[in-house]
Amino acid sequence: MIGLSVRRLFCAGPGCGRRTFVDQVEGLTLRYQRRSLLLQHLVQMAGVVLAARGGARLLQILKVPLSRTSVLFHLMRSPLPAAATPRVLGVDDFALYADVYGTLLVDAKSRLPIKLWAGRDAEELAAWLRTHPGAEVVCRDGALVYRQGITDGAPNAVQASDRFHLWQGLSKRIGDTTAAHRSCLPSAVLKRHRRHRAKRHRPIRPKPGPAATRRTSSMRCTR
Repeated sequence: MIGLSVRRLFCAGPGCGRRTFVDQVEGLTLRYQRRSLLLQHLVQMAGVVLAARGGARLLQILKVPLSRTSVLFHLMRSPLPAAATPRVLGVDDFALYADVYGTLLVDAKSRLPIKLWAGRDAEELAAWLRTHPGAEVVCRDGALVYRQGITDGAPNAVQASDRFHLWQGLSKRIGDTTAAHRSCLPSAVLKRHRRHRAKRHRPIRPKPGPAATRRTSSMRCTR
């Protein structure tokens, strides 16, 4: 417990909505807060490192009893760190719900998120790249809107597809090539391929037993 003696000032102006003012101690107190700046920083760091539940347990040991909801509240109030534009930028989409998508920008090296917004718009991506220059390589999703946005916003950046879409494109091309040259494959390879496909498409549900073929009640089947 810290006891401070500060000045309380009175405003006699009829149009002023504030009747009294109290001096703030710089570096120690903040208006409308019950904790010092150092203690608030401790709560925020506990939430960043250990999340809400783990941070609350640590604060209990440090004699700062707070619930996980309070730790989460302080964590959400903490300002976001100012992140510089990375040299290798990642652009991908994510599903908010159903068919509603958003755009996510990440640092491809540190894997830390940088920016996100709702929608997949080429103009918005181009505007962000113009205001945040410095990206030399952009690893992007396969959507054409992202290619257009990067071309307009960072024309000198090298565009590269991410690993998932590279493997997806390679698998599709191998499947199309194999299907187009099926007649050139030996018969033994085709037979083995048919057996493999039969195993893949084998029904999961087993065949009904003798009890199911007879008219048996559900209660007797469960016994």
